[in-house]
Amino acid sequence: MRRCYYTIVLAIASLGLVPVTAAPAMGTPAETGCPSAHQVLVVADLVPLGYMVPQQVDDPANGGNGNGLVCGKPLNPVVQQLHCPTDTCPVPVVYYFLEDNLTRK
Repeated sequence: MRRCYYTIVLAIASLGLVPVTAAPAMGTPAETGCPSAHQVLVVADLVPLGYMVPQQVDDPANGGNGNGLVCGKPLNPVVQQLHCPTDTCPVPVVYYFLEDNLTRK
């Protein structure tokens, strides 16, 4: 029964039907321009691995700063498996990408 409950919660959460409260903003390290939960990733290192989104995020034509760096946060392994099954996924890790342009206030 417990496993069924988690499956139902996960299914509902993936549909966006579960209300989520806002979490407090995490601190932004001045050195990286990325939220503290994100990693600084080099776009040139990601392209040969099959990632296309980092190039688009960093492109000045799309609002990026063109410095060759992006912020990436790996998705939860369960969510990764739902969006990109291991046997068909073209990339080793599924990330949520952001531009590395955050500053402290």
